[in-house]
Amino acid sequence: MENTIDLIIKLTPAERMYKNHLKNVSRYQKKNPEKMKLKNKKHFDKIKEEDPDRYFEMLERKREYYNTIVKPKLEAKKKQNIRA
Repeated sequence: MENTIDLIIKLTPAERMYKNHLKNVSRYQKKNPEKMKLKNKKHFDKIKEEDPDRYFEMLERKREYYNTIVKPKLEAKKKQNIRA
């Protein structure tokens, strides 16, 4: 059996700091959903005003994702529930 220390990937201090930063950001976002919702809304309102073409492309991508991925999964789940 190999030594478990050999299996651990050693990270540089910068990589450790980056991973800790991501955890802290995630924790902050979970603790402050109202602030994140407001920040997101301001961001999309700004995009909508400054670059409408980009905004409508984003909406089109969302529609396409829903129609190709989400909706078929929901329909398959409904069919499975009807059969059961």
